[in-house]
Amino acid sequence: MSAVLRILFLIPMGFVLACCAGAAALILPFVELPGAAMSNPAQVVDLVFLFTLQAAQVGWTALVPFLVFLVLSEALRLRSILIHLIAGLVGGAIAAHAGTAATDMRVQTATIVAGLAFALTYWIVAGHD
Repeated sequence: MSAVLRILFLIPMGFVLACCAGAAALILPFVELPGAAMSNPAQVVDLVFLFTLQAAQVGWTALVPFLVFLVLSEALRLRSILIHLIAGLVGGAIAAHAGTAATDMRVQTATIVAGLAFALTYWIVAGHD
């Protein structure tokens, strides 16, 4: 019964929260959050919209590699934090260098950190026993 609940609830919730963590890791280094600016409702709505779009992009980009890793890790019962972080590091590095590479090292670094944040968040929510 616990395996069914894990598949139905923990894994999808872990994926969604991991997408949010990856989006935060991609956005926060480049956004200034002064206290006075957050009182402006237009800027708050803009930031929420940007975060939502970034989380959707992270989810769309990470979906296939995540499913491959999920099937392999569940079949082989690999639930170590080290395995998850290595997978996140590899996924972030591949995403950082895929297609036309960003010329700014801050973007590449943020993409790799987003992969690590994605993996760590997923492991915390659904990856460990």
